Amino acid sequence: MPTLAILSLYTYFIAFDLWFRLRSILPRDLQSFPRERWGAFQGGGRINQIMHYCLSNHQDSKETKKRFEQIRMIDGSYLNRRLRFLLVLATASPLIGLLGTVGGMLRTFDGLSMQDNYKMDLVASGISEALVTTQAGLLVAIPALAFSHLLKRKKKDWLHCINRLESISLRQIKPSNPEL
Repeated sequence: MPTLAILSLYTYFIAFDLWFRLRSILPRDLQSFPRERWGAFQGGGRINQIMHYCLSNHQDSKETKKRFEQIRMIDGSYLNRRLRFLLVLATASPLIGLLGTVGGMLRTFDGLSMQDNYKMDLVASGISEALVTTQAGLLVAIPALAFSHLLKRKKKDWLHCINRLESISLRQIKPSNPEL
């Protein structure tokens, strides 16, 4: 049971860390996001950093595309790794609960084999341990899996946001040698 408690704390730490990270990256109102000038996003934060990095000191659309791809690759790989790790932790918690169930059942069978007056107490505590650890494992796993699906949706919103920023930025770059 202590292992399951530590696992649940770590699982929810990772989940909330990803939640707050994605919350700080995405604009507050995605409905107002499709404005055609990126000046609407200069409120600070990660969006402003991305725009300054991708548009700094050049008017080359290939360089801008390359920088946006770097942002997608670096931030995306971090988010993917953390989401996969969150899923691993969420799927491990019922298994650890099952391990507690096996321990409780062993304790129950040990109590059944005894000839003492404490036989029923030992059997009851073994069954209780088996049920409580199974329940605890599921109580950790089910919300963590739901949270991971919510985070995956937020990650898709983040990708949409980056793609939209790239589109707006590329439209603002004026070619240096217009072809006639």
